[in-house]
Amino acid sequence: MKNTIRICLLLALFIITSCNSQDKKFVDLAKISNDFDVSGFYKNKVKKTNEIIATEPKSVSKEKALELLDNAFFVKDTLGYFKTDGRFPTDLSLEPTNDWMVRNKKPTEIFGYGYNTVAYDPEKDTIAILNTVPFPKMDMVEDRKGNLMYLKVGKTSKNITDFNKIKEYISKNCKKITIDDDDPNASYWEGKLFYYSLSKRENREEEVSFDSQGNRISKSMDVTEMKLIMYEKSYIKRMEDLQIYSAGHQFWKKPL
Repeated sequence: MKNTIRICLLLALFIITSCNSQDKKFVDLAKISNDFDVSGFYKNKVKKTNEIIATEPKSVSKEKALELLDNAFFVKDTLGYFKTDGRFPTDLSLEPTNDWMVRNKKPTEIFGYGYNTVAYDPEKDTIAILNTVPFPKMDMVEDRKGNLMYLKVGKTSKNITDFNKIKEYISKNCKKITIDDDDPNASYWEGKLFYYSLSKRENREEEVSFDSQGNRISKSMDVTEMKLIMYEKSYIKRMEDLQIYSAGHQFWKKPL
């Protein structure tokens, strides 16, 4: 009887954990680990996107159609190893199978799966957060065993505060490293589980609004475009051992 109760409790816990993973609204990047359930997190998001795309426009009202289009959109793709044929300085590269350069080629091996945010509201949507900074867009890659390999988040901020908060967190929890790269806007870091690439670009953006009479009001403002990429260390080691040209290849190239 006790064993039966214990089994039931374990099953219930598994179901709850699985559901929570799939229904999570956003990810706290300060707490993420390499056993994060990537497919579980994106499963319902990709499913909802596919359902919206499959909706017959004539079957819904204009208001409902606008409501559907207000959702963030996500896609899943397969990643594999492809022969570079001299295009990169290695024999093989890791590429999404839908990339226009390789879509007509057959991969030598399937590596895993990528999940990309392809449409989102930069003001309303939050899919990841780090040091209180929300990100509306996040892409993730897992290997065939479901292990998190790397992720990328980004946003355009109307102030430099968001970038400074991310830089503060990275500086506090990681050590800065030098790699073979020529991007003056990026810095590179090593943490316990991940390597980090943090970059920003300063731009000017036009903001358009309308007054009560319908007159167009335009003003220019400074914005900061920021991007953070986290590479799981075993992924970088695998790419280095196999000499695969791939995302994060800077981390296994020798520093200058």
